[in-house]
Amino acid sequence: MNSQRKQFVAAIADEGHELWSVGGSLRDEILGRPHVDEDFATSALPDAVEAAARSLGREVLAVGKRFGTVGVLLDGRWSEVTTFRGDSYSAGTRWPDVTFGTSIEEDLARRDFTVNALARNAVTGRELDLFGGREDIERRLLRAVGDPVARFREDPLRILRGLRFASQLDFEVEAGTLAGMGATAALLSTLSQERVTAELDRLLQGANPARGLDLLLETGALDVVLPELAPMVGCEQNAFHRFDVWGHTVATVSAVEPGGDARLRRWTALLHDLGKPAVRHRKPNGEWGFYRHDAVGAELAEGLLTRLRLGRRESLVIQLLVRRHMDRPDPADRRLVRRFMSRCEPHWRDLVALKRADNASHTYDDRDYHDRLEAACERAEADDAAALRAESPLTGDDLVAMFGREPGPWIRVVKQRLSALVLDGDLVPGDRVAAERIARRLMNRPGV
Repeated sequence: MNSQRKQFVAAIADEGHELWSVGGSLRDEILGRPHVDEDFATSALPDAVEAAARSLGREVLAVGKRFGTVGVLLDGRWSEVTTFRGDSYSAGTRWPDVTFGTSIEEDLARRDFTVNALARNAVTGRELDLFGGREDIERRLLRAVGDPVARFREDPLRILRGLRFASQLDFEVEAGTLAGMGATAALLSTLSQERVTAELDRLLQGANPARGLDLLLETGALDVVLPELAPMVGCEQNAFHRFDVWGHTVATVSAVEPGGDARLRRWTALLHDLGKPAVRHRKPNGEWGFYRHDAVGAELAEGLLTRLRLGRRESLVIQLLVRRHMDRPDPADRRLVRRFMSRCEPHWRDLVALKRADNASHTYDDRDYHDRLEAACERAEADDAAALRAESPLTGDDLVAMFGREPGPWIRVVKQRLSALVLDGDLVPGDRVAAERIARRLMNRPGV
């Protein structure tokens, strides 16, 4: 039986239309990288594409139809099928004024980078490489199609796409293309936050995030899309660090191993020292000090992550890890280890991974400590799972009823103390009598 892809290709061809496989799938094929998606460019108008897909019983997404793109589910994979374009843009606008083109050559000429301006006829297999994209792929070079300034003025998002590709593919950016990015970086302010954040997210998950971050700074894009990080640049540190805060941050992000948890961990690494420029001070010995940069950084991260609209769940975890990244319990002290874990449960592994990455550009080697801490946490997790979920035997309602006071911050103070006693083994879980006795003693203290 023919695959759904073959059936769709035949249906488009039978109507007398051209259909070309384009872009990233061809690039990744040349690189020997796995590719999931295959996208197409076609001479068929969007209505004809949708009609052909539906005639075969294929699922269709038409949300991008007004821009000439129809999503079609083929063999379990979504493909974007886009009518040949001859877009015209107003400089700095967020969306193109779409005009349909007449040929694949015209379509390829409007693409962003040469490595994405490749095409293969879906029927005949004939390949088109009008701008030297294959050679650039082999040279591992990112180069704009045509005039770089014109390409980036048409759609400033291409600047961030380029930096993301540099990170994902570990490609260098051609000098003229890099200059064009710098000349148009101010136009990034015209983009929607969602589009910017999506590209930053992909950049951080790339094979070489340091390359992308360094280019973000070099092009001036950092000041536009992440101005909160700009004070890190040139912010000198103490003798324990090889780099300024920005250089250390880039090294920390790069030291986070790729894989399943890399996304959350790299965002945390990017922001873990966000508070340092705000609190830097000279200590009596002449060294730079950064007292409470972890707490201040967590507060600053909250505002930044809200602006980025990264997602509430991820944002809360990142703030927690930034706040706790300076915690340094003695691995030999079981109570301290359990408390360390409880403060970031269930993300203690993410915190240990961050601490390892944070050590990457220090002038000392802390691997032995991190090895011992991780081993102690694993032992505690195996032996004391119940204790790590310690809760106060008394609820907030219990405390209000006991003391006849209005709810307020005092409840959190008492509950945290009771939970800590449970965690340390000094209060049996569920022992309400002992908990009430301790709570009454605590409430007699000034300030509670």
